Amino acid sequence: MSLGFHDELWLSDQTEEDECGLTDPRSFSLELTYQGPAGDFRTRNRPGQLQRPMVSNFEMGRRRKSAYQVSCEAKAMIHGRWGGRGQDACDLATLLVYEFQFHSYRGCRLKAADIRFRFEPIPGQSNELSVAEVQPNGVFKVARTEQSEQSTTGLELTLGSQPLAGAVNTSIAVTNSNNVEKVTVHHTVVTGDRPADIYGSQHEAHFSLSENVSQQDGIPTRLRACILLKRGTEDDFACVPYIHVTPDFKTWVGQLFSSRDRDDPVRFRPSEPAFDQLEKGIVVDAENLGATNLDRLWGCTMYTTCNDVVESL
Repeated sequence: MSLGFHDELWLSDQTEEDECGLTDPRSFSLELTYQGPAGDFRTRNRPGQLQRPMVSNFEMGRRRKSAYQVSCEAKAMIHGRWGGRGQDACDLATLLVYEFQFHSYRGCRLKAADIRFRFEPIPGQSNELSVAEVQPNGVFKVARTEQSEQSTTGLELTLGSQPLAGAVNTSIAVTNSNNVEKVTVHHTVVTGDRPADIYGSQHEAHFSLSENVSQQDGIPTRLRACILLKRGTEDDFACVPYIHVTPDFKTWVGQLFSSRDRDDPVRFRPSEPAFDQLEKGIVVDAENLGATNLDRLWGCTMYTTCNDVVESL
C-alpha cells in the first residue's frame, strides 16, 4: 500500500465510542486502516489577507469522531504608540490579545500545550520588533490539590556460619526500616515568558500549560493571553505561530501516523483600523498602549459549570 504526502493512518472506524475510556490502562486495541486525512490541519491566509483573526484551528482524530480540537482567535489587534512620559513615549507599539480553546472528547484529554508566537519583519524590510510585555508572565499555579503519599525503605543484613558436623547453625540478622508519610501538593500550571535569542533580542512570546499530574484532568479549556510589542517603523510585520499539544497516551498512539502542516504566518499592517472584540467596559488607548492593564485582560478557565439547570422529560 502506498500513501501520498497528505495521506494518514488512523484508528479503524470499527472502534466503538468507549475506545478512550477503557477500564484497563495497561491494554488497548489498535487497528490501522487507510482513511485519508482527518481534515484541514492548516489555517491559511486568503489571497492578500491581512491580520487574520483565526490564527489556528485544528483537530485530531477520525473523520467523524475527533479526539480533540484546538483553536486560537484574536480578540484585539491594536496599533499605536507606547505613550506615557518616558523616553519611549513616542515609540510605536502594538497590542495583541488572543484566546486559545482546548477541547477534548470521548474520554480523551490534553496533558500539555506549548505556544510560541515569533514576530519578524517582512522580507526586504527592516522593522525592529521586540516583545515588551506578556501576560501571563511567570509561573501561575491553579486548581491546587493535596495527596497523601507513603513510602517504606528497609535494610536487612544476615550473618551466618556454615554448620560443621554436629554443630548448630548460628546467624545474626539486623533489620532497619523507615516509614515516610507526606502530603504532596499539585497544581495545574500556566506559564508565560519572553525568551531571548543568542543576541539577547526578544522576538518571541511563549506560553505553556500543563495538567495537574495528580488529578490527570487535562489542561485549562480556555487561555486568554496578551502580547505587547514595540516596533521600529510603520512597516508591515509578521507573526509565525506555533501551537503544539500533548494528548494522553492512547490518543497519542492513535495519531502516530498523522501530522499537521504549520499555520500560515499572520501579516500585520499598522495602518489597519483597530480590531477590538474585548468585553464591554474595557477601553484600550491606542496612543498609550504601554499603560494597558494586561492583568485585567488575561485569564484561564478550567471548565464552566451550569447552574439552575432544569431537566425535563
